[in-house]
Amino acid sequence: MGKLALMGGPKAVTLDRRIPPVSEEAIATVVELMRKGETSTSPSVGEFEREFADYVGCEYGLALTSGTAALHTALFAAGVGPGDEVIVPSYTFVATATTVPTLGGITVFADVDRDTMNLDPADIERKITERTRAIVVCHVWGNPADMEPIMELARPRGIAVIEDCAHAHGATWQGKKVGSVGDVGCFSCQGSKLVAAGEGGVLTTNDRDMYERAIVLGRPEKRAEIREESWTKRFAFTGVGFKYRPHPLGIVIAREQLRHLDEMNEIRDRNGAALDAGLADVADVVPQRVLPGCRRVYAYHYMRYDPDKLGGISIETFLRALAAEGVGTGRIRYGYLHGNPLFTEGFPYGTERTALSALGQEMPEFANGPLPMTEHLREYSFRAAPRLETECRELINQYLDAYHKVASAADELLTYEKEHDGEAP
Repeated sequence: MGKLALMGGPKAVTLDRRIPPVSEEAIATVVELMRKGETSTSPSVGEFEREFADYVGCEYGLALTSGTAALHTALFAAGVGPGDEVIVPSYTFVATATTVPTLGGITVFADVDRDTMNLDPADIERKITERTRAIVVCHVWGNPADMEPIMELARPRGIAVIEDCAHAHGATWQGKKVGSVGDVGCFSCQGSKLVAAGEGGVLTTNDRDMYERAIVLGRPEKRAEIREESWTKRFAFTGVGFKYRPHPLGIVIAREQLRHLDEMNEIRDRNGAALDAGLADVADVVPQRVLPGCRRVYAYHYMRYDPDKLGGISIETFLRALAAEGVGTGRIRYGYLHGNPLFTEGFPYGTERTALSALGQEMPEFANGPLPMTEHLREYSFRAAPRLETECRELINQYLDAYHKVASAADELLTYEKEHDGEAP
């Protein structure tokens, strides 16, 4: 298939992907708000909250400053406090787990399924104790997790299920939008997300009590929505001290993107599915498995590398060869959290074990692993392509040529690897 670019041959990928800019409609709305002086508060935020909740299929939506703020708020709304255990994946962005100790909770890591890359319900069950207060399920890379067995584990035990939907705007599980399946959903609107505000987040729920607790934590200017009979009412004036009110200029950008989300997801998903289908005969790369009855969204396009199918060539050499061909590829630092000092040592209030000792409790022996599938994905998952947000069949074909070119060159790559042993990727 031609000489590898790594060895001096021509690149397979010569086209650039096109990134859609902020729409002219969104820019005009931002300018309008600036001219009206609505740069701190605006009715547009409440309108976006209602539209987002309707889109997800929830009664309530609460816009916040970030996806991290949404996770923190959800944990607070679920009643997580000192000594409570919260089960989370380690194969995720840090905020899925780091928000737990801010409330005095104990982060308990569960393993993931190798093929879906999402939490493994069987390992969740092994990690549940009488102190488990919540499970945070991440729909990683836009792929819905196996929610039915997770809900079956949680419901009879009174455990809250929090969906981390940071990658999954518009993804569905059994016909329901993610963010409406568990007790509360958390979405990021950071600049790289499918509904982007630059920075921002949204919490969704059908639980009125949770919604009111969320208001008290970081949006106390919405205290008029808290029912008179609610126990949170007496805290409504002060809130709990956080200011998670989002910036309206960012929110109106996100609002415009929400209006076009389904249309854009169709393009992204069509491109992602075409790439997956075209790589079906490339044995060394394995796409994420999507569960029956689910629709993933291609917010990010990650796969798993199988070195045994390419003669034992390391993933570093494989990715180096793809990058030389012009493929937008790379690694992600997911799967490292369970070994991080924040969870093994504790910060900033002393070790978790010391804190638990004061409560008369012991650290669960399994809190930080082992997590063999997580550690496997940490080593072998990789970004297969950037987000493809425009009609770009020619670019997809060039990507397919690049993957096939590299996969057919095992002997050359083995020689290269021996000659460059020890080089940084």
